[in-house]
Amino acid sequence: MLDFDESIDVFYDMDIAQICEHFGKSRNTVDKAVAKLMKDYPNSGWKYKNPESKRITIKAEGVEKLSTYFRKEKHEISAVESELRYENEKLKAIIEEKEKAQEKIEMLYQERLRLEIEKNRQTFLIEQKNKEDIIQQKDTQIETLENDNRVLKEKNVELLEESEKKVELEKELEELRKKEEEYNSKSFFYRLTHKI
Repeated sequence: MLDFDESIDVFYDMDIAQICEHFGKSRNTVDKAVAKLMKDYPNSGWKYKNPESKRITIKAEGVEKLSTYFRKEKHEISAVESELRYENEKLKAIIEEKEKAQEKIEMLYQERLRLEIEKNRQTFLIEQKNKEDIIQQKDTQIETLENDNRVLKEKNVELLEESEKKVELEKELEELRKKEEEYNSKSFFYRLTHKI
C-alpha cells in the first residue's frame, strides 16, 4: 500500500487573514506558528509565498503540523486536521478499491492466460498426434513396399537362376543336336562300327 504522506497531493492556498480565520487565531499567533513551522522544518517545502499576490501556499502536511501549534490540549483535534484525516481515509479507501480491482484484473488475466496456454497445448497435442498417425501410416506403407520389394527381388533372383539354367539347358540341347547331326552325317558303316 502507498504511504499516505507520499501520496497526498492536497494544497491549501491562503493569505494570512484566511489562515487566521480558518484556525480562529490572531495574526500574531499565526505568524509565530508559521515562523516556528519553517524553523522546525526548513527543508520540507511546505510553505511558498507568492510576492505578487502576497498569498501563502502551504502543503497539506504543513497545515497538519501547523494545526498542532494551535492545540490547547494534547488530544484536541483541529477542524483542518479532522478534514485531512477524513480526506486521508477517503484516499485510503479509493486506493484499497483500486488495489482490489487490480488484483481482480490480475487474477482474471492469469486465468485467461492459463486457459489460452491449455488450449494451445491441446491444439499442439492434437496436431502432434495427427502428425504421428500420418508418420505411422507412412512407415507402414514403406514397410509394406519394402517387403514387396524384397519378395520381388527374391523372385527376380529365382527367375534369373531359372533363366541361367534354361540357357545352360539350351546350350546342352544345342550341343546334343550338333552331336546328333554329326553322328547322323557319318556313314552307315561308321555308325555300325561305332555301336559295336
